[in-house]
Amino acid sequence: MESPIDLLLREEPRTGGAARERALAAARGELARNPPVRNWRTEAAWVFAASAIMTAAVAGVMLALGATSGAFLLGRAPLLALLWFTSAVCAWGSLAPRGYRLRLLGVGMALASAASLVFTRGSVHAEPTLPGWVCTASHVGVGLIPLVVAVVFLRSAAFRPLRALLAGLSVGVTGAFVGELACSQGWRHVLGYHLSAWAIVAVVTLAVSRSLLPRSFAP
Repeated sequence: MESPIDLLLREEPRTGGAARERALAAARGELARNPPVRNWRTEAAWVFAASAIMTAAVAGVMLALGATSGAFLLGRAPLLALLWFTSAVCAWGSLAPRGYRLRLLGVGMALASAASLVFTRGSVHAEPTLPGWVCTASHVGVGLIPLVVAVVFLRSAAFRPLRALLAGLSVGVTGAFVGELACSQGWRHVLGYHLSAWAIVAVVTLAVSRSLLPRSFAP
């Protein structure tokens, strides 16, 4: 079925106020049915919130079970806050219509956060009781729900590799955050198993977002 705008385009050109009014009315009707504006700020907030809520829930469960303590969380607070801030900047940059510099800042912050995770660890704190890959698998697992949220909102705009990568870095913080709470291994373990999980989540977000047809091609 043709839209009112299509019907107007097929008619012979007209002049005068009546024709303009008809065109404006048809355009308003189309815009009412298909709003072009997306609330990207709300979408970015949801992407960040998905990671923040997940990490807060894990921290709450660990506190309830006695697997961590308030004193430990306070001691790691600066690094945990850096991870959350990195997630927020990456989420904002991934969905902002324009913001190439912000996206570069997000990548830089992700690299700085990853380096901080490694350099603040030092040597091994405890003998491992599980294979290292368990950390990688669990970190990817806790990031799956935030990953789905990110992919859903990425479809509301045109696909851009850097945009999708930023969203993946944002939700990948989930596993990195949990690793700071649940794992006491040294920097080599963090470098090999924790950061690899972060990278996997980012790459999967990029690949899935690329494979899906966007609902909108907004910038």
